[in-house]
Parts: sequence; C-alpha cells; structure tokens
Amino acid sequence: MTAALIGREHPASTLRAQLSRATASHGGLTLVTGEAGIGKTTLVSALADDAREAGALVLGGTCWESGAAPGYWPWVQVMRSLRREAAPHEWAAASSPALSALLGESPEAPADDGFQLPDSVTRALVTVAQERPVVVILDDLHWADPASLRLLEFAARHTWFERLLLLGTYRDVEVDAPSHPLHELMLPLVAKATTITLTGLDESGVAELMGRTAGADPGAELATDVHRRTGGNPFFVEQTARLWHSGSAVSAVAPGVADALQRRLSLLPARSPNCSPTPRCSVVSSRFNCSPPRSVRPPHRSTTCSRAP
Repeated sequence: MTAALIGREHPASTLRAQLSRATASHGGLTLVTGEAGIGKTTLVSALADDAREAGALVLGGTCWESGAAPGYWPWVQVMRSLRREAAPHEWAAASSPALSALLGESPEAPADDGFQLPDSVTRALVTVAQERPVVVILDDLHWADPASLRLLEFAARHTWFERLLLLGTYRDVEVDAPSHPLHELMLPLVAKATTITLTGLDESGVAELMGRTAGADPGAELATDVHRRTGGNPFFVEQTARLWHSGSAVSAVAPGVADALQRRLSLLPARSPNCSPTPRCSVVSSRFNCSPPRSVRPPHRSTTCSRAP
C-alpha cells in the first residue's frame, strides 16, 4: 500500500490479505469503521491502488448525506463505473433490462421487489468476475438508503465463492446507536463481514503526521499535547498541524473541526443533568468540560479487526 499511510500497518495488512484471497480464489465482505476523520477513505483508497496494480477491476460508489439522492445511489455509481471500465464484451454479457432501468436508460423505473434488481446487479458483478477480480468500494454507508444496504447484503450472501471483494466504510459510532435509522439493517452485514475498526494514532503517529503536514518536526512535547487534544484523529491532527505551522496556538479550533465536534456532540443524549443544552468545549479533545465541571472521556480502544464466524 501507499507509504502515505501512517500508523495503519495492521488494518492495511488485513485488507491486503482480503484482496489476495479475492484475486486468487474468492472474496467476501469487509467493513472499515471508525469516527469521522479517522482515515477510512484513505485506507480503502490505498487498497484500490493495490487492486488495480493486481489487475482487478475497481468500482466505487459514495453515499450522499442529502435526502435528495435517488434510491440505490451508490449502486448507480458502481454500475456506471462498470459500464465505463468494463471491456465491451464484459458489459454486453453483464447488462440487463433491470440495469438499464437503474441507470435511467429506459423509461421504466428500477424494479423494487427486493429481488430482481439485487439479482441483476449481483449477476453483473459475478459475470465480470469470471474474467478478472472485481473490487466494489461503497463509501459512507452511514448515509446509505435502506434499499442500498439490502442490495449489499444480497450481494454478500450470493457471491462468497466468486472473485469479488465487497468493501464498505461507515461511522460505527453513529450507526451503532439503536436510534439510527440504519442500525437494524447494518446488523446482518456486520455478522457477515470481516470488520476493521480504526481508532486514533499513537503519539509517534501524531508526530509523524504533524511533520508531514507542516514540514517541520513538532518535537515530543508538542506531539504529546496534540495527541491529548485530538485523540489521534488524523483529520484533527492535520488541521492542528496547519494551525501550528501558521503560528497559531494548537489549542485553537481549526476550520472544519468544529463541525466534526458538533456531530460528535449530537450523539450525546439531548439533555444531561450535568450538561447545558450546548456543552462548552474547552479544546479539541476527547474530553469535554460541561457545567458543572465534569470530565467525559471514552475508554481507549486500539485498532481491531474481527472476522464474522
């Protein structure tokens, strides 16, 4: 994988093993999870580069937060990629009336009976996988429409013995909440998948990322301070490093970080007896000071990989 990855040796190795298996014999479903800014997309993008070098066809789709996105939106992107990247004889063998409807190439609406369209998409991927390995990457599944997740489950259950690797990313801290609209739909996917959970970088990783971002060695003391304030979240670290490089204090809240923090806070209960409706955060950190003072800090977790039985 690309040398740009910092502190991700174990998850990168796990993904490489999944890719090797898919190119040699059979694939499966892999889910990369973690909070916003933790590096999920960076990790799977590196795998996509490796897959192309190995001769695999890489297809991708990204879910869209806006409710204006049409149904099956990530799969529309995947099928567009397939039509664009596949050889003419591959697309001729894979295409079907259901796919034409999905792509808006026929006056009929896509079939929505829960079987015909998932079966058509799955058959198209399997058909091409007979010619060469296929890797499908679906990013930001926490924003997917329910039908797209059901299609992913269908494909995962029906392609185990094919040279097809299905790879998805999502924010587990959001979807794992029972109140999330996709919580129940994600459970069977997690049960089927190899799951890679990304957490924050350690202090040495923070120092390396700061040095790469700012072009200067931050030193052990500053790296430790930034690690404490950011929890090792790569996005927070990069933004803080840019502030430091520009001469600002690392305690300042960098552009874009405030939105990420607000999303984190929105996951807390609407009312807490010890916090005001809008908690007053002192710094970018895994600790938040509320009124009256109280320290709230999630337990430390290390990067983990788990395989469904």
